[in-house]
Amino acid sequence: MIRAIALHLLLAACGAASVFAYAPVDWMPLLPLSLAALFFAVETAPTKRRAALAAFAWGLGYFTGNVHWIFISLHNFGGMPVWMAAGCVLLFSAYLALFPALAAWLARRLPCPPRWRLGLLLPTVYIATEWLRGWLFTGFPWAVIGNSQTVALAGFFPLLGVYGAGWLAALATAQWLVHWKRGLIFTAALGVIGFGLQQIAWTTPAGRPVTVSIPQGNIRQDEKWDSALYINALRINLGQVAQARGEVIVLPETAIPSLYQDTPTEYVTRLQDSVHGKKAALLMGFALYGNSPDVYYNGAMNLDTPTQFYAKAHLVPFGEYVPVPWLFGWMYRYLNMPLSGFTPGKEQQVPLQAGPLRVAANICYEDAFGDELRRNSGDADVMANFSNMAWFDGSWAAEQQAQMSAARALENGRWMLRATNTGVTAVIDQRGRRVAELAPRTRAVLETTVQGRRGYTPYMRWGNWPVLLAMLATVLGCAWRSRRRS
Repeated sequence: MIRAIALHLLLAACGAASVFAYAPVDWMPLLPLSLAALFFAVETAPTKRRAALAAFAWGLGYFTGNVHWIFISLHNFGGMPVWMAAGCVLLFSAYLALFPALAAWLARRLPCPPRWRLGLLLPTVYIATEWLRGWLFTGFPWAVIGNSQTVALAGFFPLLGVYGAGWLAALATAQWLVHWKRGLIFTAALGVIGFGLQQIAWTTPAGRPVTVSIPQGNIRQDEKWDSALYINALRINLGQVAQARGEVIVLPETAIPSLYQDTPTEYVTRLQDSVHGKKAALLMGFALYGNSPDVYYNGAMNLDTPTQFYAKAHLVPFGEYVPVPWLFGWMYRYLNMPLSGFTPGKEQQVPLQAGPLRVAANICYEDAFGDELRRNSGDADVMANFSNMAWFDGSWAAEQQAQMSAARALENGRWMLRATNTGVTAVIDQRGRRVAELAPRTRAVLETTVQGRRGYTPYMRWGNWPVLLAMLATVLGCAWRSRRRS
């Protein structure tokens, strides 16, 4: 009993250590080491049940480490007591840990020769359950393995997407466990093929380079929705727009702490006059009413053409709406979330026109969903993420999200503009590299130049289907091999 508890605590520690493999630390080798601990524990467990328990322990550490920042929004800004906020983080992490537990159970349950199980089946079903986690119950694809590979396996993202890159990383880890020579050959092959893929220009430049300004207001979350400080927020945004020098100016999510229709008309006019005087276009995150006062969206718009706006399609559970109110209503009574109860927008929406650029907008954690973003980026020159990460101020959440933005830039072969209130405000090129950024928690305006791009990467055309079908073929191949041997 004591030995089993010690083993599970060690696995939880190995899982938690993986947080350092992601941004902002980016110690990428920690991830295969953490995965190796999981795979070895699953493969050597005496029963399917013990394998699933070992994977659950690893997953509990993994997800608690990677989503610890949820505590900040629940306690600091949602008003939850410490014990309840910590309990919610652990409960949510326990739910997420069910997915690696399911992968372990499946790997031990499905027919497969032992060496094939460790080298092929286990990493395959692990990534398959990652994909499931990103889809089930609206999905939560945070801390997927591929996010840590935006540098090491960058060349594979336009072809296979984040799950394909994660699958290759998991397979490489498994090969090292089977035999060091196989691991060395597989890793070397990935390096050579990945380098070759990086030389391919899947998309081409569209038009001339465009100057862009991205103001970072750095308004604290506990001040943003304070009615006594409303005028101060308006003044900050107006001053930064006046300071901006770009042809396209991009303000973050809910830059103005009121709905568009409730914002003073004279203020909106002053913003418009400021950008007209410099012949610029102003994109900004703005909550706005729909066809009735009961319908309102978390959106983004070109201030000159407010009838054309992007309405956030993938809303945040508990932050922007309450899923299954009869079950989770008790939790919501403790939260103090402004502008909750949003209506989701359509899955496919046209790009926003901003001067010479067509911009595919996404808001907050929508940039975690690569399969959704690819559907709206085909007709766009660049992508733009509008976020307010002040909800998690001081944590690693903003850097983790910026890493996901890099994955989306790679998958779609387009630049990503990140407009945030407190950071990470940055511009990422089509190769996933940050070409310009502001220091977090500072009030400044990022001035840079971006290059629009057109065309389609293979991932934009096919999405996750090639990887999902390849994983299914791998599982069937393992079953066939097991049947032949028996």
